[in-house]
Amino acid sequence: MVRRLLLLLLLSSQVQAAPADLTCKPNITLSQKDVAELILKQGRRTQEINLQYQQLRLSVAQSLAAYQWNLTASTGYLFDKSVGLQSSTFDKTENLVSQVLLSKSFTTGTTASVEYKRSSFKGDPNANTGGTPRTVATQDLLGLNIYQNIWANFFGIADRGETDAAELNYKSTAILRTNELENTVLDAIRAFWTAYVSEQNFKEAVASRDRSKKLMDAVKKKSGFGYANPGELSQAQAEYEVRVQDVKTFSTAYLRDLDTLNTLLTLPVNCDVKFSVSNVIPTLPQLPEKSVQDLRIIRSEKLRVQAAERAYDAAKSRDAPTLQLVGKIYSYGVEDDGSGAYSDMVSGAHPQYYAGLQFQYLFGVDLLSETRLNRKYAKELEEVRLSRVTQESEDLQAQAQRRVQTTYSAVLSAVEEKKFREKALQELTRSFNQGRTDINIYIDAMNKYSASEIRHSLAIGNYQTALNEWAATRDELIPDAQEE
Repeated sequence: MVRRLLLLLLLSSQVQAAPADLTCKPNITLSQKDVAELILKQGRRTQEINLQYQQLRLSVAQSLAAYQWNLTASTGYLFDKSVGLQSSTFDKTENLVSQVLLSKSFTTGTTASVEYKRSSFKGDPNANTGGTPRTVATQDLLGLNIYQNIWANFFGIADRGETDAAELNYKSTAILRTNELENTVLDAIRAFWTAYVSEQNFKEAVASRDRSKKLMDAVKKKSGFGYANPGELSQAQAEYEVRVQDVKTFSTAYLRDLDTLNTLLTLPVNCDVKFSVSNVIPTLPQLPEKSVQDLRIIRSEKLRVQAAERAYDAAKSRDAPTLQLVGKIYSYGVEDDGSGAYSDMVSGAHPQYYAGLQFQYLFGVDLLSETRLNRKYAKELEEVRLSRVTQESEDLQAQAQRRVQTTYSAVLSAVEEKKFREKALQELTRSFNQGRTDINIYIDAMNKYSASEIRHSLAIGNYQTALNEWAATRDELIPDAQEE
């Protein structure tokens, strides 16, 4: 935390440093691997992605909602002393009706229901009633109803198409969850290297300021002895002020990038980070060719094409009149008491059968035809999208590989440049101290050496980032095992 407080002091000597955040352990060391693990373990973006994809489970359940069991039960008591235009047999009636209905639709285009109903009757006959009407009776009814589609949605073609489409769409989207997590890891790695480069730039700015301070002090000493050339001291002082400005600029950028990294990793505010970066530059990897057909985005898009095809099949099947086979079987039982009525019902002595056809045709708006066309265009759209995504994935892999090769060459070149700039600065330092080199040349050499340090750090960050981007285009930054 001392380093961060020093940065704040450099920004403004009049600003008091904030007290250390005790919830953050000092000098947290982070490597690139630590960053990837932390963002997956506690990153808020990771949590958002996981929760968003968990919400998609509802779509599959909704597609199956029409095929769940439906149990309906009712019971009620009716007391009736009403009068009408025609004379009634009874002065008063009492009815107790209870009913249980269990129904279910199947993806075979079948709707079936089982019904049980008991009606208990009690009546007081009036004086005008002829004969001896039954005053107490119970009727039991047990029935089975079946409706089977034989034209539109022929034996459930449309039903199965719609449920298959919902399942395929969910699977295609679930695959992309890993890609989003991979992009989140990639963003965190980019933030890691950006913050690292900013730290190195800040350190180099401080070192450059110290070199300028040393030069200014040396020129002051020479000027005091009368050995300095005209304008040398002013030039050295001006160069020092420029370096002071650079320190403030780079410190602000470093603090900004560090805050971005802390926020991504859900680390405490003002948490200081120590970067664990190896000085060994990894060699250019030789990876086997990766077929784009194995990529998650292609597999996902193929599932979307299949889903669109199934949805189109369903729409074609529904674009026709509804014709259903209808079958009904009922068994009745009527006795004075409930047990007798139930025995009479289950004996099958009083059956009722019905078989027929039911036709329904909707016209006037042509909604079914337009739905079929809409699903056809959606299928063609997904096919075109699959072709485009396939080509783009091939391009991205090739571009990522070329960027890795380019940034690796840039790193090697930056290492050589830094070595030559350092050697040149050492030679010019001796020459300047001996009075054989103009101060402008010496200052220019210092600035070029400082710029080479910055380019060296930036080249390392770009190369490491390019390696991870290449792995991401090959779906190897997060393996498929993480999809579940």
